[in-house]
Amino acid sequence: MSGHATRSLGRVLLTGARGFLGAATRARLRQEGIDVVGADIGDGMPGDGITACDLRCNDDIVALFASAPFDTVLHCGAVSGPMVLADRPGDIWRINAQGTAELLEAARRSGAGRIVVCSSVEVYGARRRGVLDESAPPDPPGVYGASKLAAEAAVIGYANGEGLDVLALRLGWIYGPGRATPTMLEALLRAASEGRDFEVEGHPADAAHYIYIEDAVSGLLGAATAGAVTSRIFNIVGPAGETLGDVADVVRRLCPQSRIDFERAEPSAEGPDGYTSHRAVDELGFRARVGLGDGLERTMRSLATPPA
Repeated sequence: MSGHATRSLGRVLLTGARGFLGAATRARLRQEGIDVVGADIGDGMPGDGITACDLRCNDDIVALFASAPFDTVLHCGAVSGPMVLADRPGDIWRINAQGTAELLEAARRSGAGRIVVCSSVEVYGARRRGVLDESAPPDPPGVYGASKLAAEAAVIGYANGEGLDVLALRLGWIYGPGRATPTMLEALLRAASEGRDFEVEGHPADAAHYIYIEDAVSGLLGAATAGAVTSRIFNIVGPAGETLGDVADVVRRLCPQSRIDFERAEPSAEGPDGYTSHRAVDELGFRARVGLGDGLERTMRSLATPPA
């Protein structure tokens, strides 16, 4: 963040506080002594200090803002990927699109400060090639991506029309210790560590858009603490140009006994080759710090450690 004007986080509301990104963000904030109020669906574990909030219920959202205004709102609460609630597209829309719009309205009415909404590179879709920046026209491939794009539209509308200080982050594929949602990467790492065969869904040349959890948290907090910004939408991603073959090579180095094959004989003809974070570097001071090798090694180590 050196050389960039910053703002204080002050009192923070964090939605999705039990999720992968939310929990890691909450841990970082608490470690730094920040006053953070966490919210998430359900009751969770007794005594975890997280307020129940269902983003499908406007009353729950409004209740979050009933106390003193928040200086910063980090909106990580959402359906976290196209594999989640895949058979319930209506709920995906209500949570990601309508829930975000209602949160922005509640934040506006309460006088909240900076708001950061988590979006996804999924909004770009798979029909464009090359390395994409934020000017590439979105083309979401399904309800999940469309719901994230609708949330971004609410961000732009509330920023331009209502003067709300709100940004949206298009996050890459977040990975690392603590992810509960099943993913191909986790399955690969578990198979490799156990010496089992694994077939990757794709070709070695297919692009991989991974970002390590620590870098994702840093991008989120960078957006929250940046001074005056000129943009509203930012890519928060790892280095462009990484492939599924690169992932497999790292896993083979970490687990020489691993046996990894690929499902496809030809590279995919669809999908971007990567995404740039130049805008986030320039305006937020963000830069991914954890390389694929280091990140995968940390993740694999965590899979071998029994939960406390």
